[in-house]
Amino acid sequence: MKNLLSIFAIICSTLTFAQKIELKGKITDTDKKPVEAATVYLSSKKDSTLIDYTITDVSGNFKMPVKTIENPTFVTISSIGFEDFSKEFETIKSSVDLGTIQLIPGSDVLEELVITTDAAPVRVKKDTLEFNAASFKVRPDATVKELLEQLPGVEVDDEGKIKVNGKEVSNVLVNGKPFFNEDGKVILENLPAEIINKVQVTDYKSKEEKLTGASTTGETQTINLTIDEDKNKGLFGRFIAGYGTDDRYESSMLFNYFKGDFKVSVLGSSNNINSTGFSTNEIFDNMSGGRNNYYSSSSDGSYSINGLEFGGGKGIYQTDMIGVNYGDNWGKKNKVSMNYLFNEVENNNTNKTRMENLLPDNRYITESESKLKSKTGNHTFNYDIEMELDSLTTLTIVPNIKNTNSTSRNSGFSETRNEMGELLNKSNNTDFLSVDNTIFSNEFLVARRFKRKGRSLSIGFNNENRKNTTDQLKDAAAYFYQTNLPEDIRNQSINTNSHTDAYTVNVVYREPIAPKQTLTFMFNNTWTNEYQGRATYDFNTATGNYSNYNNLLSFQNSLKGVKTAPSVGYQINGEKYFFSINSGTTINNYDVSSLYNNERYLNQRLDILPSVRTYGNYRIGKSMSVYANYSYTETSPYMAQLLEYVDLSSTLSTTQGNKDLKTSTQHSFYLGFNNYDWQSRSGYYLYAGGSYNARSIGMVSTFDENYFSTITYTNINDTYYYWSGINYSKDFKLSDKNKLSIAAGLDFNGNKNKGIQNNIWYTSNNTSLKPEVSVTLDLNKKLILKPSYSYDINYMKYDNLPIQKTNYFVHNAGFMATAYWPKNVVFGSDVMYQYNSNIANGFKKDYLLWNASLGYNFLNERFLAKVKVYDILNQNQSVRRTATPTSIYDSEDTILKQYVMFSLTYKLEKFAGKKKSRFNIDED
Repeated sequence: MKNLLSIFAIICSTLTFAQKIELKGKITDTDKKPVEAATVYLSSKKDSTLIDYTITDVSGNFKMPVKTIENPTFVTISSIGFEDFSKEFETIKSSVDLGTIQLIPGSDVLEELVITTDAAPVRVKKDTLEFNAASFKVRPDATVKELLEQLPGVEVDDEGKIKVNGKEVSNVLVNGKPFFNEDGKVILENLPAEIINKVQVTDYKSKEEKLTGASTTGETQTINLTIDEDKNKGLFGRFIAGYGTDDRYESSMLFNYFKGDFKVSVLGSSNNINSTGFSTNEIFDNMSGGRNNYYSSSSDGSYSINGLEFGGGKGIYQTDMIGVNYGDNWGKKNKVSMNYLFNEVENNNTNKTRMENLLPDNRYITESESKLKSKTGNHTFNYDIEMELDSLTTLTIVPNIKNTNSTSRNSGFSETRNEMGELLNKSNNTDFLSVDNTIFSNEFLVARRFKRKGRSLSIGFNNENRKNTTDQLKDAAAYFYQTNLPEDIRNQSINTNSHTDAYTVNVVYREPIAPKQTLTFMFNNTWTNEYQGRATYDFNTATGNYSNYNNLLSFQNSLKGVKTAPSVGYQINGEKYFFSINSGTTINNYDVSSLYNNERYLNQRLDILPSVRTYGNYRIGKSMSVYANYSYTETSPYMAQLLEYVDLSSTLSTTQGNKDLKTSTQHSFYLGFNNYDWQSRSGYYLYAGGSYNARSIGMVSTFDENYFSTITYTNINDTYYYWSGINYSKDFKLSDKNKLSIAAGLDFNGNKNKGIQNNIWYTSNNTSLKPEVSVTLDLNKKLILKPSYSYDINYMKYDNLPIQKTNYFVHNAGFMATAYWPKNVVFGSDVMYQYNSNIANGFKKDYLLWNASLGYNFLNERFLAKVKVYDILNQNQSVRRTATPTSIYDSEDTILKQYVMFSLTYKLEKFAGKKKSRFNIDED
């Protein structure tokens, strides 16, 4: 307690008594026009250590708050296209007004500038925001994630999603190439920050846009991490092994070898603690929960890389994984990258669910339990070669192959009662499944730029071929108690085969019609052949095998068609604005046919699907912009929604398609505004978006007295969903070594859904409000404290259902503490608390998860010995509530419980060239 009070006193005294002085001035060019986004940074004369920095505003003005400085320093002003300006100070004891400073044009005034002094911490180019990694203080053993969190305007949330000034980052590259996957989750916790030279943020471009040099809508962003030249030749890695109570174990490795353009990485892991094995977080390694929360971010605990699932499934699972990533340039004109990943997951889970089913005239309660044991193996291979045929023409080939084999045993039972407690039905089942699934896709693209700037032609050919074979042994029974509906007993062998083959030709031609304006002509043609077949055999007691073919539970379905989609687009790209509009029509000509119970069905359709899409942004300043998009789309029904026969596959329901369904129509919009003030180190962004479904497709359900349902489909009008929010962040520099960061946000979301049950239309409206706040106190990278809190309020309103409304709220609170003191000691503590007000009786409403870790570095910090405790209070649980338009259900699964683990980490680092120190952290 004394230590905490001392820390609080230091913060208060620093904020209250620090003398407020500043450097200020105005930057212009030789024509006396203001220079916006020039970088102004103050450095120590002794060793060029960065003290502080800012950038000029739209009027060329800057203010940089500093504290009294007794030692010699120098200020540098740098802007692309101009020579640097520098001025020295022996001391800074009072505010300094530099007046108006004119920058002299440099030799390269367009894009780049050769800097003779240390690199500026931040550069704002026309379409790129660039950070000099060495200017941002991180620990000597920090990861890329920690580096990104230090960059102004950059956020990394609990799910590993990155945003820069409010815009989502969809692509993270290393020296312009993907590292296992493009979303960056492997990079975040595995690459050391010390090898990074620059962090470059640009608008995301598709491969076709990159190769043709076309402008992009820029709705998401790309981060490219360039490696320091001294670190781009050598090897580094990390190896972890741990064993704990209840036979819990973990092991993981990441080995990297870089030599210029040649890069090889090997990634491996094996554990039974519900981890993907990708995290090498120094505090908790692969332990889930707390700061590693995003490594099990989906609803079922799975995690996907290039479509490859890791973890996967609720319950407790064991994961084994190995992967290889390779990148190189073959000669001067060929760029190659490839990776292979294999993983195997064994899962065990017991599920308990209570579901309240809402009907217009009644409600029913279904209680069920099930047990699952499964094993899944995945192989994924990705390859990307880019060949420069000449200075203006590029060919790329991108094949991808994925194969999945899985086996599972699932057994369970359920029973449904009405409000009076009367039993309506009950069922039980035991299923054995064996699945073999293969996906092969390929992108073949030739892109040609012409001598006239902005003119380009690209021709692409894509294919996607999917094949699935499933063998199932099914033992199931359903019993009904309110009418004379006969019981349904099944002992069957079911073989299901399906394949989808799609081939697409895509042509894009761009023609500049003015210096800033371009017309784009596109043509897309896709041939599709889709097949689904099921053969069901009942058990023959006379022969002792499955030989009785069941016509009513067997079928053959197919969809064959051609989609032709011409479109035309217009773009205007100014210095501060961008606008694009694209309009086209897809002609979808397809046949849906079925063979069921010796009867053939044929549905021939011709759907005309118009579409419009617009996007625009306006850059008010270098760090302030507003952007918006709107789109109108029409889509055809799925094959399953059009099938005309009655599907009897389920023991508790039947399903029949509707051949007369109309297309779905959707209006979507998005509006965003972001602003980051470099001088006050604060920023905020606002966003709003949603979709209005003028016409969609929904289910029509009819339930009899036994709660046996008959399901079909119909068109539904006037449904929607929306989301909006505001986020704010600010950094306070307490001293040269201490920093306080505050982040706050408010989300507001809602939707409206409709459907038909027992011939009555129902409507549900859902709105939610979620304020959240977090504070991070960083004391010289030796002690980092981060409390956080969020409050999620949900409102559900119903029309023509037995309940009018249901409301509930969820509290989430957390506190993370990290200490790198005393020397060589690493300590971490993560506490998470959740309370859900509306969990049903029989389920616990709240839980407290507390993880802690204590480690010690030795042998020149190459080894780290650690003891970790998961769920210290033994309160972890997996109860969750989900509300749908027609049901409210609570579910509980097997959960990983308390364990203690001892682990040892070995860190390998060997680079060619002289190793540079850039962290400047006191070890006292």
